[in-house]
Amino acid sequence: MKTLWLTGIMTALLACVAPASASTADEQALMARVQGFYGWVLKNGTQVSKLQPAIKDIPGSNKFQLDTKNIKVFSGKFMASGYFSPEFPAVIERYYGKYQQQFAAYTPAEFAQMAKDGRGPLMDTEDMDIFFCAQEYEYKKSFISKMKARNIKLDGDKASMVVVSPYQWETEFRFARINSNSQWMITGYCVFQ
Repeated sequence: MKTLWLTGIMTALLACVAPASASTADEQALMARVQGFYGWVLKNGTQVSKLQPAIKDIPGSNKFQLDTKNIKVFSGKFMASGYFSPEFPAVIERYYGKYQQQFAAYTPAEFAQMAKDGRGPLMDTEDMDIFFCAQEYEYKKSFISKMKARNIKLDGDKASMVVVSPYQWETEFRFARINSNSQWMITGYCVFQ
């Protein structure tokens, strides 16, 4: 009887320990994915950011529009990095599509007022580095290596994590485990959620 009782306790303890080590492995994999992405950004960020949709003035008027002619190439660069899930291009299109609709709905009076007062940044991405979601202008490997994870939430094949930079900026990343390779892939981050 005592042996059965001890066996039951040992089994329960082992059951408690196994998920903790699995989640630690997942947490490490999530952070490795973010740091890998940021390593890719150091090499490719300048080229990729030139492709992002941007506000363009309409010649001969005080109107403007969101130029999305490069959006497929832009999102394709993210996908070619190997860090993003297959649904990420739709996330990018949804983000810029929201602004495209907003700008298309402006009245002539609103355009005239902005022409008079200045339009300022109308999109979240106009005033920030689209990768680090902040206004710092020089990033290095040492900066990336000092990033820390906070508020990690694991829910089956989905996860989220707040990444805190050495300057204490916070960026939320979302992930999904892709069945084909069982790796965590980024499904969204910062404004691209």
